[in-house]
Amino acid sequence: MNAKKSNFTKKTRTIFKAVALVSVVSVVTRALSFVFKIYLSRAYGAEAVGLYQIGISVFFLFAALSASGLPLVVSRKTAELCGDKRSEFSLVTSAILLGLLVCFFIIAAFFLFPSAFDLFFTDKRVVPIFKIMLPALFSTTVYCIIRGWFWGNKNFLIFGFTELLEEIFRIIFSVLLAGGMIASISGATGIAAAFLISDIASAAALFILYIVKGGKFVKPRHIKSAAKGAVPITAMRVFGNVVGSLSAIIIPARLVAAGMDVGDATAEFGRVSGMAIPMLLAPLAIIGSIAVVLIPELASDSANKNFAALNEKVGKSLSAALIVSGAFLAVYLPFGVEIGTILYKDAAAGLYLRYSALLMFPIGINQIGSTVLNSIGFEGKSFVNFILGTLVMLILILVLPKYIGIYAVAVGTGACYIITSVLNIRLLKKKTGLPPNFLKPAILILAFCGPCSFISVWLKNIAAAYTSQNAAALFGMTAAIVLYALFVWCFDLVDVSPFFVAKKRRSKTLAFGS
Repeated sequence: MNAKKSNFTKKTRTIFKAVALVSVVSVVTRALSFVFKIYLSRAYGAEAVGLYQIGISVFFLFAALSASGLPLVVSRKTAELCGDKRSEFSLVTSAILLGLLVCFFIIAAFFLFPSAFDLFFTDKRVVPIFKIMLPALFSTTVYCIIRGWFWGNKNFLIFGFTELLEEIFRIIFSVLLAGGMIASISGATGIAAAFLISDIASAAALFILYIVKGGKFVKPRHIKSAAKGAVPITAMRVFGNVVGSLSAIIIPARLVAAGMDVGDATAEFGRVSGMAIPMLLAPLAIIGSIAVVLIPELASDSANKNFAALNEKVGKSLSAALIVSGAFLAVYLPFGVEIGTILYKDAAAGLYLRYSALLMFPIGINQIGSTVLNSIGFEGKSFVNFILGTLVMLILILVLPKYIGIYAVAVGTGACYIITSVLNIRLLKKKTGLPPNFLKPAILILAFCGPCSFISVWLKNIAAAYTSQNAAALFGMTAAIVLYALFVWCFDLVDVSPFFVAKKRRSKTLAFGS
């Protein structure tokens, strides 16, 4: 019994360390991404950011076709092959050939039928920007598939580091190109060129790491199995990117139909998609790390029908997602406007952040729920749930802009993730017997939000009498974080005792052994 408990604690500590590693790298990457977006918004304004965001959203639609399901399949099957390197390399080669073939047909279709550009862009200024990005489909595909191989081998250091490297490349080249290093390239065009160059550089760096780690390209014997496994996952992600692309088209168009100028509508979309939404997705830097590390663990538990262990991991992951989201909620709710002003010099983006802060709960739950379903063989049902939620969102963003403007995006997104999360959790409860224990943190956090906001704003107002408004706001945010940490500790929402107990026991053992 003690040996079993010891093995569980050891495994828990291993998972914890992996999550911590991926989380740290992810947080640093997202922090750099925030800095990058702040730089872009301040240097070029919401309109230039909006043009870039529209172009990149359509790019990711097509990247989902070539580099979406394949990396996850490579990751899963690499783990299943248990060190059979020849088969691993054949799998990687098969996946890359499939992905590059899809890329070739996509790019060929655009240049053989130029009118296709008009189907995706109501603002014609986006077309040349998108054309610059398009060749990056090849490098993105190679990058994602090779990264999937590192993921399957649980090499989380390289898995995370390459994403960080990509962001660093993007910032450097954006500053150089968008800043006018080449006279004919600047603004949104420069940002797009920087995206292309950084993407190629990232793929090249990962390719070199693959070779250094012993990776090879051998005869592709897994094309059929790779394609079969990738289809349902790709379908889900393509559908999600289609919706993202449609949103980039529908939202500005509906705002214009409601009486807004085209430039103002594009700026509003850029303000939401390029400023507020990245802040709302900030918790995913940690939540996504949990999902990444748990995928091979959950797949193993499901294959062995060990639903008790699976449910324990899922329940703790959902609770962790809620607690992480709550930390951001404690800051965004009272200080959303101040954050928008300090970071972007845009109070409207901050106001949107404040009103949309509660979306982080269903977004976090959906991230864990969909990952679990994809890991245990219910990709199809997860896809159906996502479609149902998304259809509701599309209806809302078509109808509501006339009445509430850009806030239709928040209402539609919230409805989508709430519906999808509820359906996913219901399915997990039915298939694995998942208990609803994770709801306790959500109820406690929501109850705490009011008092936390009141106290932190009160402290900010006191500080404002002695210092600048920005400094007072930062003081209030710090107070909100401290209050939230005390709240989590007082209510024992995070249990880290196994790690300290294990460490203590190990120290005693070493002492006796010496």
